[in-house]
Amino acid sequence: MGDAYAAPTEYLKFPGDEAVRDEALKFERYLNHPRHELGLGRYTDDTEMSVANALVLIENEPPYTPKMFADAWVREFARGGKRKGYSSKFQAFLERVKTGEEFLANIQPNSNKNGAAMRAVPFGVLRTVAEVLEVATMQAKITHDTPEGLFSARAVALMSHCAFYVECTCLRSFLPAYCLDNLPKEDIERFGYVFSEKWSGGPVRTTKRDSVAIATVHAVLEAVTGYPYYSLRPILAKIIEWGGDTDSVAAIALGIAGIRNQTDTFLPDFIFYDLEQGNSETGANYLLDVGQRLIEKFEK
Repeated sequence: MGDAYAAPTEYLKFPGDEAVRDEALKFERYLNHPRHELGLGRYTDDTEMSVANALVLIENEPPYTPKMFADAWVREFARGGKRKGYSSKFQAFLERVKTGEEFLANIQPNSNKNGAAMRAVPFGVLRTVAEVLEVATMQAKITHDTPEGLFSARAVALMSHCAFYVECTCLRSFLPAYCLDNLPKEDIERFGYVFSEKWSGGPVRTTKRDSVAIATVHAVLEAVTGYPYYSLRPILAKIIEWGGDTDSVAAIALGIAGIRNQTDTFLPDFIFYDLEQGNSETGANYLLDVGQRLIEKFEK
């Protein structure tokens, strides 16, 4: 829901796009992006690849393999009707390949952007920190085998794992220390400042200092710990106000905050009921089914 609702506000331009942002902050209906026709209420690659990762965990037993993930990404892309929302280069790549084997043979895994992080929330269900880090890293290496890509996937997966399994009354005070205690040394040395410095509150994008992967982790941490997770609405609103890669930040942040809040009465009903309608292969009921199967498997 966070992905689909925030997608029309992704990388808005100011001045010029204030009306779209302001309309989104009213929470009255799904909108269209002013320059990219994604479809009302349609989610993007953030959700599609997260679903694929969840299905790998549901349908397989460890050890998980790169081929399992590549196969799942290719299948889910076809199931969704080759949806728009991926980067143009990766979209063209997915439209060319037909199998996971072909994916692995042809992918160039050198991206330092946030694609490996945006799909990492499902790994929080894995039962140990060691498993979380191992699987998040392995799937990240397929497409984002860079320090930024690997760190961002591990950090998101750890935040999700903390929300699932750690009994604490307040993620706000606990989550940064949890990540610092469990991330590899190389991540802490290079990117540990993310957990000690406050997010600037600007658009989530690549800057001279950080790639969008690092900015995404920083913004997600601020969104999840800086705003009350008894309601997902203020989290989503703040992400839209920040701007930049809003749908990826929203997909991750609401995925993590939603673990602790599954009965939110502050989000309007249309965000659920109008989500991804018109495709019997996807949509809200499909996402609920995948989520329920994932939880049931790892609750045993």
